[in-house]
Amino acid sequence: MYYCTDTWFLLKLFGKDNKAKTILEGAEVGKDWVIIPIISYAETIKKLFQEGRSENEIDTFFSFLERANKVKFYMPDREVSKEAAKISLSFGLPLMDAFVAATAKITGCNILLAKDSDYDLLEKRKYVKIQSW
Repeated sequence: MYYCTDTWFLLKLFGKDNKAKTILEGAEVGKDWVIIPIISYAETIKKLFQEGRSENEIDTFFSFLERANKVKFYMPDREVSKEAAKISLSFGLPLMDAFVAATAKITGCNILLAKDSDYDLLEKRKYVKIQSW
């Protein structure tokens, strides 16, 4: 399984949510992959700073993720950027969310780990499959 992460999932993982940890374990010891769009990375850092988390805590968390063999941070390229612009316009999606959805689509992820109503129309139109809890 190939998972793409929205900020929601990374915050769950930072909070040691059991379901999020299970998905990460699938990428560490199983056949799964976790793709982290750099947009989600940046937004997660912002939200953790807003919560009063220290830079050291945040760096430690992401350093741990970077060490996993099948966790990859994804920098958007021109193809993802163009797709994000198209779906932002077509679905009325904020551009940040559009970058995450476009990353999921372009990288071939099976599931977008997100809990954001902005993605509802994309899932309804079968652009991406969303998983949340």
